[in-house]
Amino acid sequence: MRNIAAVLTASILSLALALSASAQTRPSTETKPVRPAWAPQASAVESNKIVGMKVKNDQGKDVGAIEKLIVDHGDGRITHVVLGRGGVLGVGEQKVVLAWSDLKIQPDPNNRNRMVAMVDQGKVDSAPRYEARRDRDAAPAASPSTSQPRSDKKY
Repeated sequence: MRNIAAVLTASILSLALALSASAQTRPSTETKPVRPAWAPQASAVESNKIVGMKVKNDQGKDVGAIEKLIVDHGDGRITHVVLGRGGVLGVGEQKVVLAWSDLKIQPDPNNRNRMVAMVDQGKVDSAPRYEARRDRDAAPAASPSTSQPRSDKKY
């Protein structure tokens, strides 16, 4: 009797394993569309490589690093860059604005695996100081209808 019970239990377990394995390998009737692959052209530079890029003057001396890209809302093109100059660990750093067209992105002459932005020193010397727009940099209100309390109200 024990043998029959053992054979019956083993048979049931084998059948259950076979059914669960076939359920896992059952092909899906849904087919997901395959997205085509896309990669930038060899001459393109991705934005994460631009922000933080070293900027050198026409004599090859470091003048700072690109901190921000300014994009025209109307046509989506980069118009200016914010250049961080001087300072130590961000303390005492001066931020100036350069026109995007004043920069020339090219391979770094000292390291061909890295890109560098070249700019005329005169452009850097005459560049205006960068000042962030306060209305755009402020955190949005909790809801669109939220407004600032008026101080001239009488209670």
